[in-house]
Amino acid sequence: MKATRLRCAYLNNPIGIDIQNPLLTWNASGGIRQTAYEIRTSLNGKPDWNTGIVSSSSMHAVYEGTTSSRDIVMWSVRLYDENGVPGEWSSKQMFEIGLLEISDWKAQWISGVNTDKKERLPADYYRKNFSLHGEVKKARLYATAHGIYEAYLNGKRVGDIVLAPGCTQYDKHLYYQTYDVTDMLAEENAIIFVTGDGWYKGKLGYDGEEYFFGNQTKLFAQLEITYDDGRREVIGTDDSFEWCNDGPVRENDLKDGIKIDCRYEPGFSEKAKIVHTDCCPTASNAPVVKEHECFTPEIIRTPTGKTILDFGQNMAGYILFRGRAGKGQKIILTLGETLDQGELTQSNFTTIPERGKSIRQQIKIIFNDSCAPDYPKFFYSGFRYALAEGLENIRAEDFTAVAVYSDIEYGGSFCCSDENINQFVKNTVWSQKSNFVDVPTDCPQREKAGWTGDAQIFARTAAYFADTAAFYRKWLKDVRDCQREDGRVDNVCPKVQKLSNQDALNGSVGWADAAVIIPYTLWKLYGDTSFIIENFELMHGWMQYVIHMTADKSYYNLPDGHPMKSLFESTLIGESPYSKYLIESGMHWGEWAEPSDVAEYDFVTELVRPKQEENTAYLHYTMRLLAEMWKAAGKENDAAICEEYSEGARQAYLYHFVQDDDIPADRQAKLVRPLTLGLLEGKTKENVARHLNDVCRKRAFKIGTGFLSTPFILPVLAENGYLDTAYKMLKNTEEPGWMAMVKQGATTVWENYNGYDEAGHPLKLSYNHYSPGAVCEFLFSHVAGIRIAGENRFLIKPYPYSLLEEAYAEYMSPYGIVKSGWKIQAGKPVFDIDVPSNCIVCLETPDGKKIELKAGRHII
Repeated sequence: MKATRLRCAYLNNPIGIDIQNPLLTWNASGGIRQTAYEIRTSLNGKPDWNTGIVSSSSMHAVYEGTTSSRDIVMWSVRLYDENGVPGEWSSKQMFEIGLLEISDWKAQWISGVNTDKKERLPADYYRKNFSLHGEVKKARLYATAHGIYEAYLNGKRVGDIVLAPGCTQYDKHLYYQTYDVTDMLAEENAIIFVTGDGWYKGKLGYDGEEYFFGNQTKLFAQLEITYDDGRREVIGTDDSFEWCNDGPVRENDLKDGIKIDCRYEPGFSEKAKIVHTDCCPTASNAPVVKEHECFTPEIIRTPTGKTILDFGQNMAGYILFRGRAGKGQKIILTLGETLDQGELTQSNFTTIPERGKSIRQQIKIIFNDSCAPDYPKFFYSGFRYALAEGLENIRAEDFTAVAVYSDIEYGGSFCCSDENINQFVKNTVWSQKSNFVDVPTDCPQREKAGWTGDAQIFARTAAYFADTAAFYRKWLKDVRDCQREDGRVDNVCPKVQKLSNQDALNGSVGWADAAVIIPYTLWKLYGDTSFIIENFELMHGWMQYVIHMTADKSYYNLPDGHPMKSLFESTLIGESPYSKYLIESGMHWGEWAEPSDVAEYDFVTELVRPKQEENTAYLHYTMRLLAEMWKAAGKENDAAICEEYSEGARQAYLYHFVQDDDIPADRQAKLVRPLTLGLLEGKTKENVARHLNDVCRKRAFKIGTGFLSTPFILPVLAENGYLDTAYKMLKNTEEPGWMAMVKQGATTVWENYNGYDEAGHPLKLSYNHYSPGAVCEFLFSHVAGIRIAGENRFLIKPYPYSLLEEAYAEYMSPYGIVKSGWKIQAGKPVFDIDVPSNCIVCLETPDGKKIELKAGRHII
């Protein structure tokens, strides 16, 4: 038996982390059961912490050595199988500690001269020449910026990270990156940095808010060179660095795009200016953003004679041009997700003309009688198409579209006998990749914003496709940074706009509940209580805020003449035996984006209408999750409070929203929510499930839920005996439905189920929005039936049905890759299960049999 897929803090050989005692994890290969493990480590080349032989089947251990800044730890694992026989030692893995103390930093913050302006300025260029003073043993570059930066050493780009340092709540945390530059040094050296606007200064969010965090981009970096004789030389940013902004990057913005004028050369005619900031950078301990898949376009001509590049796949990224052009010639690439009557359109991108917040999303290059050089990638967009203008000879081979997303490991897959479903799964993966760009965004073109509601409903689906632990861990830090003093959690984290009339929506039910749902989900999926411990203050603050909201009855006391008084008076519940557990204050998105034929309403009125049903359901649900986590963390008093409010909210729900053992509503979301969040039992549960089934069939199996309930509708139907309806809804190709997107040619998931009006014109929506793709959880958890049941244990409970001939799924779990598939033969399912080493599967067949399976492949 051998340890494989070794990870440190859910990362692969991380450099520059600040977790001094990280979690070490592995999977097992060969053998049936691990009976013991042994870990040995070295610290900076010398023997260090060793576990000895530990009798345990656990495939994780916390490193217990003592580390300081810059330390390098090498580690390997040996496993003992079910017979006590030791296997070979794993290959050596490593992790390196970054800079832990403020005193480790010798650099100073620098910026350009006279650049503190609310203006769109060219990129800043910084340069420092230096010589070596001996044989180099190790060299590390630590760097960050207010804005986006790239570094070049001796003419070569440092590392392969893009959009560094990423998206963050700049006034709370700023993350730095660590680069191994040992092999890039020469006797005489030049290091150059380029900084752009990024999330710090550029346009953010729906409104295109600019200068949100500051007006001036800044740089903070230090190069540390360790010589063979032990000397350490530090070259930190200071006013000895040369500066200019007359380089080729003339404009850059994450929304508008980038303009490169190759006729410009940086002159470095001035010295950088030392500036002040209170923020000391920290390690993100997260996967970085990198370039991934590349695509060559097909060239198409529009009805008006324009040239369109079709890359065949909607994605997040940018386009590189490798062709040649004469001096002064210009190419403009305008990016878009869809065509309108054969012409490129950006009509679905948000524009607010009255505020002057256009979104151009263009790449402009002006040539200098040569091929276009590599240039800093200070922009990315969501696109499939590009309108190419400016050059007469457009050749497909000169253009490459590059997908850009966080470097997390994708290992989950699903396929079946229905090609529409298979395509929708591919679309969902592409939407996940496109929106997992340092934070879980809603879309990669209009907003690029970390909406909490989208993130929480997709969290389990995301984990089936990829290892998301480190990615979500970093983003939860952003969520913590955005929490208000009263415990309220913002709907978008990091923040993207200043206080406005929409601020009342922050803390919205189902959105801000991500502060509880995501840590709970990660804890259950990874079996790691650190997700509870790290987010204790976040979750406890949200608990207190919600309890405070139950006591806030201010809507009852609106003055006469208030424009909303009549609305509230008609919708408030008023005094009841369960007033303590009802939330009737605040503004909430509610069941966002239900199809228009289900809930067509006035936007403003709907937002201000109290959402008692949604609030009561989620109060029960999140308090129940909190109670479970508090018990696991030994917080019994807090657990008791949560249990009281969870049960109280359930009773309030039954009292106010259930009549005659049923829900008096025909909206799918109103029926799905109480079923899936555990509010109903017995006869009432049976009646509501039957009611839901009737509603779905009356709608001809068309989906009718919005963001919050979409992930749950098919599991609820399947678990309550309506598998036929669940499969028919899944396979439905008519609007609104998941497969309707595929039928219309989608290569990603759309914000809405229909993308075009009756005349074929694209609608004003995002064509890359993973939220509806949360239905893919059903494919893994129910169609293939794979679910984690505890450490090293899985429940596989498939729901085969004749509407599919076969289905197969692979899940790259924390405990190894588990596979589950089935095929209908002679009217009966044949199951094909592959159990990873050191794991046990309980297979529950449709006829109720329970079969325990050990490591290996099983045909049943």
